[in-house]
Amino acid sequence: MEALTRRRPHKRNPARILLVAASSARRVSLSALAVKNFRHGDLEVVTSSTLSSGRVGRVADSFADIILADIDGPSLAASLVRFKGESASAAGTVALINDPDPRWVQAAVKAGINAVISREPSGDELHLALAAADAGLVLLHPTSARGLVAAHLQPSDLTYDQERLTAREFEVLRLLSDGLGNKEIASRLAISEHTAKFHISSILGKLSVATRTEAVSQGIRRGLIPI
Repeated sequence: MEALTRRRPHKRNPARILLVAASSARRVSLSALAVKNFRHGDLEVVTSSTLSSGRVGRVADSFADIILADIDGPSLAASLVRFKGESASAAGTVALINDPDPRWVQAAVKAGINAVISREPSGDELHLALAAADAGLVLLHPTSARGLVAAHLQPSDLTYDQERLTAREFEVLRLLSDGLGNKEIASRLAISEHTAKFHISSILGKLSVATRTEAVSQGIRRGLIPI
């Protein structure tokens, strides 16, 4: 393990992070980024290349306030969820992962992982994720949040008066909220542009609106689109 410490004179007890990343270059860069962007006092970082050793478990249990894991593949993704499910550590946990499967996100949140953000976060994103983990809150990247809702919220869950959207229309509405045009929506869903137009027309009718912008606004207001 490697250690990097930054102490500020006004804080006697620094927050402690266990940073897990496979490559030494990632450990160095993420350590520096975490130290720079943790804005709640001093920060001490201990790094490891794996979650599998008993020593890492002991460090997590006895040392870490926050676990920051750089997820570079399915193996580490599964290991992190298993580690959190089996560990007695109360440390908040941040996962850095690109395009996670919604089922993994659900399992991660259930296991006690606090934040799921991309592997190349901005300073502000990492600050918010660390702060959420430190406070025991949950923070998801918008892509992860939308994927989680798409996977588990069905049209039958909707209870407004107008005719309910179909599962496909539900997908199209969320893509409209991302600012995609007809051609992009068609490509994303592997349908024809004509079919995409048909779905959009149906959505406008069911939501009793005249424009795409109004449809998105109604979708947000009614909780159909996560924000």
